[in-house]
Amino acid sequence: YGKQWYQRRVRELKPLETMCIMIHTLNKDEEKLAVGVKTLTFFVQNVVKSPDEEKYKKIRVNNAGFQKKIMPLVGGVEFLEIAGFTRITDDTDNEDYFIMLETPTIEHLTLCVETLKSSKKLAPTLDRDVKVLQPSAASQRYELSSDFFRVTKEDLMTEQKRRAEEAERSEMLRTKAIRDRDAGIGMRIYHYTIIRIRFPDGLLLQGTFSAHDTVESIFKFVENALRHPVSFSLITPGCPPLKRDKTLLKAAGLVPSGLMNLSTNERSEFTLLSDELVCKLTSL
Repeated sequence: YGKQWYQRRVRELKPLETMCIMIHTLNKDEEKLAVGVKTLTFFVQNVVKSPDEEKYKKIRVNNAGFQKKIMPLVGGVEFLEIAGFTRITDDTDNEDYFIMLETPTIEHLTLCVETLKSSKKLAPTLDRDVKVLQPSAASQRYELSSDFFRVTKEDLMTEQKRRAEEAERSEMLRTKAIRDRDAGIGMRIYHYTIIRIRFPDGLLLQGTFSAHDTVESIFKFVENALRHPVSFSLITPGCPPLKRDKTLLKAAGLVPSGLMNLSTNERSEFTLLSDELVCKLTSL
């Protein structure tokens, strides 16, 4: 998540609040962030304490401290501009400065300091990217060449090796931690997963989840998509119904993707999905 994401995420806020949140969120080094916030606060508070002192209204850009503490700080320069500083080049020495051409009100400067110091890091939320899909007849036909069914000598040897290793592991006395570790091998590289829920009428509800989301989050996702509350269960092919609990999706084998059927006793001539979602219907 970059600067543009946070600008969109807090676009309903005022520019000062937006910039302060960005400063606290996009600067990952906590020590450098603390130093940067302290320095920005120092610049503004100097003007608050001595509004008639011109020396506090002029900051040399090439100053070693400014270059080290403010220039690398994401949002630092923009904060100064919101506070009332303007970057200009002085023709007398050809140096760049941040200067207060007009002194803002004490109330504005105080608000800048208080907002900067009180702002917190904004945690990004994953966009579910909700979609409703209508499977087409073509998407359900699979035309495979004869090569697909051909098994080579290498294929047989690979499968034999895999089965031998699996049998060896099953005979070992392993702790739960080891079993969980083995179950997670090959899944660690996936951070997200695409989940599809097939409704009784054939429509597919699709959403994007974090690999560290829980099975409970899928149930909530479905509930939010329904036209009205109904009792339902979610069943993955060949498995018993999913338990509504805090099991991580990667531990439940639902990463990097998962397909499940929604089962319910509710009978209706209309789809169970809300009108808002049905309007987004696209062909698969």
